[in-house]
Amino acid sequence: MNRILLDVDTGVDDALALCFALRSPELSVEAITTVAGNIPVESCTRNTRLVLDLLEAPKELLVAEGADKPLERDLYTAALVHGNDGLGNAAGLYPAPEHPLCEHSASDLILEMIDRYGDDLTLIPTGPMTNIALAAQQNPELFRTVGGIVQMGGAVGVPGNTGPWSEFNIYVDPEASAEVLSTGVPLRLVPLDVTHQVALLRKELRRLSQERDSRVFQFIREITVLYFDYQKNKTGLDGGYLHDPTAVAAAIEPGLFIWEPVTIEIRTDEEDRGRTVIQPAPAEGTRHWVATEVDYQRVLKMFTDRVCR
Repeated sequence: MNRILLDVDTGVDDALALCFALRSPELSVEAITTVAGNIPVESCTRNTRLVLDLLEAPKELLVAEGADKPLERDLYTAALVHGNDGLGNAAGLYPAPEHPLCEHSASDLILEMIDRYGDDLTLIPTGPMTNIALAAQQNPELFRTVGGIVQMGGAVGVPGNTGPWSEFNIYVDPEASAEVLSTGVPLRLVPLDVTHQVALLRKELRRLSQERDSRVFQFIREITVLYFDYQKNKTGLDGGYLHDPTAVAAAIEPGLFIWEPVTIEIRTDEEDRGRTVIQPAPAEGTRHWVATEVDYQRVLKMFTDRVCR
């Protein structure tokens, strides 16, 4: 079983990733940290706790609130994609969350989990890397003992979704991504190149709803309405990309992906803000890998079997 810490900016696809991770027997979710990204961090924390309540997650599962802005920049959000509340404007349909919030800062909790589990722990950031970078700055030696990072981020051979070449998570806090890469911790990047291949269609949700139903599945149908509408208006796809759940799938079964050894550079100048530049690297001794292909049908089936039920 793989021990993971999820670092989330809980909008719609982060909520789906939380459901996926907590319903995957291959993973042991040891802690969750929240960060400003899709929406302000307070809303990310509320949404995370709401999802945990719906899943009836153990109260012992630690949740810590993290950075409310990027390392060096003003916060850039994605309310048009995720709704003003981050959950497709459906959060108000649910009671205030009860899952406890621990007193630690996110960076403190990250370091505590690394200290406890060492190289058995994998970090899965599905938002900006601000919390991860703060932990690395706070205790570089301890941070470098973590097992690795599986990051949803970047656009390598495809256009970006925030500007012409940048992916949102990295665009929001490129300095944080560059900081984490500089630590030399093993990192597997799951970019738009593969997440754009894993799409959940509205018609598939409707079909599944005729044979399955649950409180969680109802929640998923409610929070994806605006998310799907946005994508249909923007690209014509009547559905939504499973960006963050695809990163969770990469932690569950890396063999569903083809990984290439690379060097990764994150551009932080204003003109190229958030641009991800990769170069091939020798497999021997490399610390960074990028997913270039995915068995999208198996990832989508795994997701729907576990989450949409």
